[in-house]
Amino acid sequence: MHRRTFIGAVAAGSLASGAQAQSTSLRLASFANEASSWGRAQEVFKAEVEKRSSGRLIVNIFNNSTLGSNREALELARRGGVDFVLTGVSHATRTVPQLNALVFPYLFKNRDSMFASLDGEPGRRLNALMVEQGLSSVGWWDNGFRHVSNNRKPIVEPGDIQGLKLRTLPTPIHVSFFRKIGAVPTAMDFSELLPALRQGVIDGQENPPAVMRPFKIYEVQKFYTLTAHVNEPMMLVLSEQSRKRLSAEQQSIITAAAAEATRFQRQLNAQEEVQHMEALRRDMQVNEPPAATIAAFRQAAQAVYGEAIGTLGPGGAEIVRALVAANT
Repeated sequence: MHRRTFIGAVAAGSLASGAQAQSTSLRLASFANEASSWGRAQEVFKAEVEKRSSGRLIVNIFNNSTLGSNREALELARRGGVDFVLTGVSHATRTVPQLNALVFPYLFKNRDSMFASLDGEPGRRLNALMVEQGLSSVGWWDNGFRHVSNNRKPIVEPGDIQGLKLRTLPTPIHVSFFRKIGAVPTAMDFSELLPALRQGVIDGQENPPAVMRPFKIYEVQKFYTLTAHVNEPMMLVLSEQSRKRLSAEQQSIITAAAAEATRFQRQLNAQEEVQHMEALRRDMQVNEPPAATIAAFRQAAQAVYGEAIGTLGPGGAEIVRALVAANT
């Protein structure tokens, strides 16, 4: 089907409600599977929306990228073809380059400081920039700190990562960082990752325990090195076109439901990360690199900051400075 025809067809089914209709259907496009903390938090969101609206708003969830890749789903949302998208922030950086501020390597001190920033002024600034592009985040969700896995060897010394073909986040910042520490980075959508690993197109990738376990990446990887180089936040994104078609009361319902789902997801993800790590230690060879190796990676990250901060678009540098100040 032609791309515009497909988008139009999806749009026709989104926010479907006629004069005689008793309910309005909302579509949520997601990469997640049902077993993940995101999948279960989406169900909380759905239940809260439907309960708070007395069934007048119905959320239909499409998991496992069935409505397209992260970027395709975000494009649909910008055009009003889907109402919600669950995605990592990196996939929206092509549209909102300032979001790259959230994926600078070794930026966030810990999970609490990250969410304090996202729930505070830096997050509000970023959301205002998203709204200008037809999107808004109604919930910042946890992903967990990302670590490097591969099929060749554990990463102990800085040189051990040399030449490894790694799938990275689809942002220039991450490509640049991994290139500087000696890897051969390949940016690709998450939906392409497992096939690329199974076929040996790449040696490895980088993801948090909350992805490694539920999505069974451990089945096709041998070594997992705890580099903790970034925590890419997830976003529950609302299409601004969809928002405009909702009443003020309906918008309030969605905001309240998203807040409840956000609290649930953050807590669940933190709890499950411990369980995922215990399981991964049984299924893979997990190692913590020496402090000197992490220090070398951090030094490389600082060079990326200097190069990338000027590419973030209007207001991007100020957001990075605010994030750095909040996490030092």
